[in-house]
Amino acid sequence: MKRLFFAAVAVSVLGACHFHTAAWLAKHEADSTPATVVPDTQPVVRQEGTPSSEGSKKKTSRWQPDRGTGANATKPMGRSSMAASDGRTVGMFLMANDVNLSFARAAYAGAESDDVKAFARRMLTDHTQIVATIRALIADQDVTPSDDDAGKDLRDLSSIQRDSLRALTGHAFDSSYVSMELERHRAMLSMIDDVLLPRARSAELREMLASSRPIIAAHVAHAEQLQASLAKR
Repeated sequence: MKRLFFAAVAVSVLGACHFHTAAWLAKHEADSTPATVVPDTQPVVRQEGTPSSEGSKKKTSRWQPDRGTGANATKPMGRSSMAASDGRTVGMFLMANDVNLSFARAAYAGAESDDVKAFARRMLTDHTQIVATIRALIADQDVTPSDDDAGKDLRDLSSIQRDSLRALTGHAFDSSYVSMELERHRAMLSMIDDVLLPRARSAELREMLASSRPIIAAHVAHAEQLQASLAKR
């Protein structure tokens, strides 16, 4: 378990430089997106409590990222006390999503394949919304995300990895980016299951983490499909 914890921390804190992605997306709103994108509404796992049969009423989470309204995530909720240790859990998850945003911006600018560009744009859209939901929870619960020296060191490593990705072009760039994202999102699922959810004390934080998990799982399925397609080229 200790090994999983440090592995998850290493991936989650890998160089998170938070970009103003919402503004960036607005600037590129007119960009075309290929029709081959995997539907965003198709998670590969079903969370406990999610309706599985047709006709069931949809349960709406107060902290579930709203993928139909953009990154505003400001749903009102009564304030409750979050444990001080939840600040580190929030910080880890925020950093993990910021990492994906930073790589997605680089990929959207540098990818050759339209399918890879579409995947990068999906990462920008979905992770921007998750970050907005995290920040809404931070504001509502008055919790301060915390960081540590390991996170700062690994932030520098992330910059090196992004620089190495930018040095590539064409198919090599596309394949490397998709492989990185597949590994990163698989690690995020393990981090949520093995580290963040077990450690979270606040019910609001647990709800937000559980609601975000199917989105991450859908990204894994998309990346697996894309990786298989790139391998044939």
